[in-house]
Amino acid sequence: MTGRQAIALALAFLAAGGVQAKSGPVWQVERTADPITGRSSCVVAVHDRAAGLSFTRSGGLYPMVEMNSQFGLLVGVGSGGRIRLPSGDILWRVDALPYRELRAADNPVGDRPDMPADTVAGVTAQALRMSRAMTATATLASGEAARAMLDKMRAGHTLQFRQAAAASVYGMPQESMVLTGQITAKGLHPYPLDASFRAGLAACGIDDRTGAAR
Repeated sequence: MTGRQAIALALAFLAAGGVQAKSGPVWQVERTADPITGRSSCVVAVHDRAAGLSFTRSGGLYPMVEMNSQFGLLVGVGSGGRIRLPSGDILWRVDALPYRELRAADNPVGDRPDMPADTVAGVTAQALRMSRAMTATATLASGEAARAMLDKMRAGHTLQFRQAAAASVYGMPQESMVLTGQITAKGLHPYPLDASFRAGLAACGIDDRTGAAR
C-alpha cells in the first residue's frame, strides 16, 4: 500500500465515523511505568481520532515530547500501532524555520552491553549503533538538541515532518514528498502547536523555560 492509499483509507475511516474537525484535544498525555525496572515516562503526543476513539496506527508516525525518568527530555517521532515499524531518520520543521534532521542513530542509548577492549570495541560499538538505528521504533533528540527543539515548538504555531527516506533530494518528483501533516476529516494539515500542546507539557511537569521537569 502506498502512502497516498494509506492516507485515503484513514480519511475514509474518519468520514465513516462522522468525525468532526475538532472532536477533542490534538495533543494528548500518556503516562507509563515499567513494573520491572521502575522507569517511568510522561508523553505528550498526537493520536488519530475517529468515532470518539483515540488510537495510533501501525505504519503511522506521530510527533511526541517525552519526559523520561532515565533520559530526561526527549523530542521527536514515534511509530504507532500494535506492530511498531522502524521510524528511520526524520526531517522536522516548525513553521517556516529551517528544518532539522533527526537521526535514529543519535537516539539516546539505554543499558550498554560490555564492550571488548582494544580497537574491536570501536567497531563493535558502531555496528551496535547502526543496528539500533535500523530497528528503532522512535527517533528522538535528547539533551540540548531536545531543549532547542522544544523552544521552537513553544514559540511556533505548526509542525510538519516526514521520514528522510520518503523522498529523494534529486530525480523524478515523488508524491511522498508532500504527504505530511495530521490526517483529519478535511485532509492533511500541519500539526497545530496549540493550547492542548502547552497543556500537555504542563501535565507532564515540563518547565516552560528550561524544558526540565519541575
